[in-house]
Amino acid sequence: MRLIKIFCLSFASIFLSCASAKFEGSAAMTGRVCDSHGNPVPQYHISAGLGLETMTDASGIFVFKNLSSGNYHISGGGNGWCGTDMHFFFYNRKDILCIQVESLEENLPKIESFIRDGDFSSARDCLAKSKKYNEKNPLFLCYKKLIDYCESPSDKKKRAFLSVLDTL
Repeated sequence: MRLIKIFCLSFASIFLSCASAKFEGSAAMTGRVCDSHGNPVPQYHISAGLGLETMTDASGIFVFKNLSSGNYHISGGGNGWCGTDMHFFFYNRKDILCIQVESLEENLPKIESFIRDGDFSSARDCLAKSKKYNEKNPLFLCYKKLIDYCESPSDKKKRAFLSVLDTL
């Protein structure tokens, strides 16, 4: 019985030390950005904080070279895509960060549902997930104006909304 207790304690201490051990030096943090169907998202901007920025390649892959182990705030966005905002604990050199993002178009039914329910604050928050890199996107602008118009319709807002529709 005592031998079993010693084995369990030894195994637990080895397991816990391996699970919490950080690597020494620096390594490349690698990740992949994909859509809701698993397809790669090219030219998606990724930031790891502290001025560290990169962009995904045609396969949706991104790499930050020479990073120390630690906690990183990962954020990003791209034209036609919703933004991402998360924390990543980079302690294992072999970890690959997988980020799944929604397209702006996939996000629109949620926004429309909030508008129909009269929940303009939630509609605005939902659209805000797409703001960075989409400020000039006609679809983004159309929904932004639609929320403004539906929240408090006026002739001026109606004209602004209709002028955006003309650009689509």
